[in-house]
Amino acid sequence: MPNITFLPQNITVEAQINAPLLEAARLAGVSVETPCGGKGVCRKCLVRILTGKVDVKSGSYTYRDAKENQVLICQSNVSDEDVTVEILSGLYGEEGKFDDVSDISSNLNKIAVNPIVKQTRLTVPQPAPLDGLSDFDRLKKAVKTNIAEKFSDIKIPLSVLSQLPIKLRKNNGAVKIFYYFDCGVLNIVSITETENTDMYGIAVDVGTTTITLWLVDIITGEIKSRKTDYNAQIECGLDVITRINYAQKNLNELRERVLITINDLIKIAAEENNIDYNKIYCASLAGNTVMIHLLLGICPEYIRLDPYTPAVFRPPLFSAHDIGIVINPDAPVKTAPSVGSYVGGDITVGALCTPLSGGENESELMLFLDVGTNGEILLGNNEFILGCACSAGPAFEGGGIEFGMRASKGAIDSFEICENGEKNEINIRTIDKEPPFGICGSGIITVVGEMFKHKIIDAAGRFTDKMPDRIKKDKKPYKFYITDEITISEADIDNLIRAKGAMFSACRTLLKNMGLTFGDVDKIYIAGGFGKYLNIEDAKAIGLLPNIPEDRIIYLGNTSILGAYQTLLSEENEKKVQEIADRITYIDLSNEAGYMDEYLAALFIPHTDSSLFE
Repeated sequence: MPNITFLPQNITVEAQINAPLLEAARLAGVSVETPCGGKGVCRKCLVRILTGKVDVKSGSYTYRDAKENQVLICQSNVSDEDVTVEILSGLYGEEGKFDDVSDISSNLNKIAVNPIVKQTRLTVPQPAPLDGLSDFDRLKKAVKTNIAEKFSDIKIPLSVLSQLPIKLRKNNGAVKIFYYFDCGVLNIVSITETENTDMYGIAVDVGTTTITLWLVDIITGEIKSRKTDYNAQIECGLDVITRINYAQKNLNELRERVLITINDLIKIAAEENNIDYNKIYCASLAGNTVMIHLLLGICPEYIRLDPYTPAVFRPPLFSAHDIGIVINPDAPVKTAPSVGSYVGGDITVGALCTPLSGGENESELMLFLDVGTNGEILLGNNEFILGCACSAGPAFEGGGIEFGMRASKGAIDSFEICENGEKNEINIRTIDKEPPFGICGSGIITVVGEMFKHKIIDAAGRFTDKMPDRIKKDKKPYKFYITDEITISEADIDNLIRAKGAMFSACRTLLKNMGLTFGDVDKIYIAGGFGKYLNIEDAKAIGLLPNIPEDRIIYLGNTSILGAYQTLLSEENEKKVQEIADRITYIDLSNEAGYMDEYLAALFIPHTDSSLFE
């Protein structure tokens, strides 16, 4: 059988001749974006064949593909040759590139490390004749003597109890126990007779599009590894509503897909650092309400049906074994609290990165925007917090755009039109300065913003008669050529307008609920997949952000993973998140009479009310 090697992961697998190349990638644990379900329509799964050859289905090549030796992986089969395949749009294994936290990373050093799982050394007395005590009885007495905190009972997993007699008879009963408290019960995670004090945990952002995982030393707080990959569920739908529909018949498949993604990232991070899975003693998860339901295998159907009721807002502590996460099977898994059908734990833990968690600026009025497929928004200060969510769609992450892509190498993230008489020039920048391959979310905003400012498109997003040499109108949708191969169409622009309209109108609706305007807001904090290079002026130009001074708009990065990290390390931060969730008043936009009017008004560039941007 031929060997198939995937780069940059550098993973090699054997595959049957004529087997789909996409199946070989899945066998290797390599995720490839196929939002069209492998029909060869979206063209998001282009890969480059570096050595060898594959069999491509008739009609799947374009001139550009052949020139660059690229194929659609979903339209390709394994031949009789060994092949090296370069994944062009994957996030797999990229350290820190897609969850930039540089602007607030200094705050991470201020966390007082106090994880939920603790360890203590103790000596359990050896058995005595006729003392009437079992090994577990003697262990419980030793625990109660050595741990000052009061608890009502001790719970021990069967896997630990089965080895207890052997471990208590080594080293004269000297052991180390790893434990945590839950509802007044001391839960034992592990017992070892060694002196090794290593303790690790994982923080996970369970995103609709991507999964980000940090492997953390929970004694020192050091982040040992940062990994990001596509959520394997994207093949079943790009947004949460599509996945809820898919879950009606395929709930277990969705659960298995997200678990495969998480466990693959754990495997890579642990092996790179030579860490035993059993020494990963706890996990902290953050995600929107739907994603957490799907991860836990809970029916999400009633989240989308009136009266929009989730099965659970605050899942109890489950063991890693119960959920299916491959770390110490008895490790507790914490899940950030949701407050509404679509306002989830990703934004409640993210609020730890804002003044909503307390501090010297807690009285300032702030908007906190988690911009993604499911846009979530908080408005408030130390006196109140309102929260809502809107379906922005995948445009901000490159989805729904013909040449859209994630923020990976070759993505256009900067676009500038330089007026030079009758012939305007275009300057672009790509991530890692690679040849342009597509456009990421921040790049799409910049392209549309620049085109509007230079009157290449009108307020409805339609092309004008400027720069006709770059606009092709032979058939709809009309297209603007950024490069010889990469275009943005009126349909792409329309998708972005709907996405920005959803976010802006949701913000306006929250403000109106409190009798406020954007002028009353002291700071706007932005989280999500944009990257720190979002052009604020272009975001204002298209009507995504209000026309307030740029120094009042602060980009925070992936606050979901940052918040999960902070709750992983600190029980105090866990309590803060619960307190923040308790304070949030959830606004269901579907029941807000004025929201649809606000949304329709925002479906122009920048808005039907231009005075908002003067």
